[in-house]
Amino acid sequence: MTVRSGWLLNASTGGPGQTRADTRAVPTGTMTPTGATTTRAGVIPGGQPLQLTMTGMTGSIGTGRSVVQGTSTQGAYPLAVTAAETFTVAPGHASLTRYDTVWKVAYEHLYDASGQTLAAIVYQQGTPGTGSPPTAPPSGTAYLRLWDLQVPAGASAGSPPDWVTGGLITDRRVFTTGLGGIVPASDTVPGAYVGQWRDNAATGALERWDGTTWVPWSSALRGIAPSTLAAGSYTGQWRDGAIGLQRWSGSAWSPGLGEFQTFVPTWTATTINPNLGNGSLTTRWCRVGRLITWIGTLNAGSTTNGGDGVWRMSLPVQAAGSGVVAVGSFNYFQVGSQDWLGVVQISSGATFATFTVKTGSSAGSFDTVSNTVPAPAGSTTVMRWTITYEAAS
Repeated sequence: MTVRSGWLLNASTGGPGQTRADTRAVPTGTMTPTGATTTRAGVIPGGQPLQLTMTGMTGSIGTGRSVVQGTSTQGAYPLAVTAAETFTVAPGHASLTRYDTVWKVAYEHLYDASGQTLAAIVYQQGTPGTGSPPTAPPSGTAYLRLWDLQVPAGASAGSPPDWVTGGLITDRRVFTTGLGGIVPASDTVPGAYVGQWRDNAATGALERWDGTTWVPWSSALRGIAPSTLAAGSYTGQWRDGAIGLQRWSGSAWSPGLGEFQTFVPTWTATTINPNLGNGSLTTRWCRVGRLITWIGTLNAGSTTNGGDGVWRMSLPVQAAGSGVVAVGSFNYFQVGSQDWLGVVQISSGATFATFTVKTGSSAGSFDTVSNTVPAPAGSTTVMRWTITYEAAS
């Protein structure tokens, strides 16, 4: 017998008795708990434990160790496969796909309906056409799902499927370790105790169980998470983005610090709002803390209407109510004609910017840009600006 148990076979109940080789082969010690009297069932890591290989319609389960949990009163069985165990896949249904399962089972007649005391690798056929594998092996109460096989219609020894290339094998192994060890797992199994750790291969992150969910290690330490973290664990968490650090708002990651993004402002006027028509209005902005840098260009088109009154451009982020007026560089020009230099201004607490240009040589020769200032707006009108200001939040 190559499937061994440390505490299953008992000479007084008709078994051959536990040998020293049995005891050495199976895992011993306290494993990862799932409750006061239960253990996390799974495969013990190391090499390629209980690996499945397929040759035609014959499967082979390689060597490996595992723990199989029964009922809470039944306890957990340490099992080992010390030489490859083979099984034969039944021929496929004539027209329907079937899903089969390979289990590792500890049968014990004191707890189940098997009528036997035996540790075994069990191959079980599913029901054709259901689209689902079996949910549990016959009779046993202590079992571990290892592999699922998708058996195509018409599969046979004379016409076996290409199991690997066809994607017909699904690895269902879960892993377990000793108490306090880091479990290599990316499954949905919850943690057993606060402070338990696991290595999530799917995300590449070390995760800690906080009593409710698995939290990436950087969150637990309040450090910077890797860029592979899809969703943050708490508002204010940071991760390493492609351009710079990104902050989790509670629902989404903000752009990286200093990473420019597009913003389409609302162009208004104090009396009648302008209509951009076939013109273009392009702005970009970035943020580092509360520091906002905003650049923009307006190109009027042949159908652009400048409206009436002083022009305003909405801000990507409201300005801080600090009592300070932010000032940046601005120029307004008619292509092929004139060019006016000026400033873009954002008042304390404002949600929009205004533009002022120098209209003459005297000290008082300046005015706020509108549809007629510094010149009537037309298809050759272009505005460009750059400003840095403090955000309200």
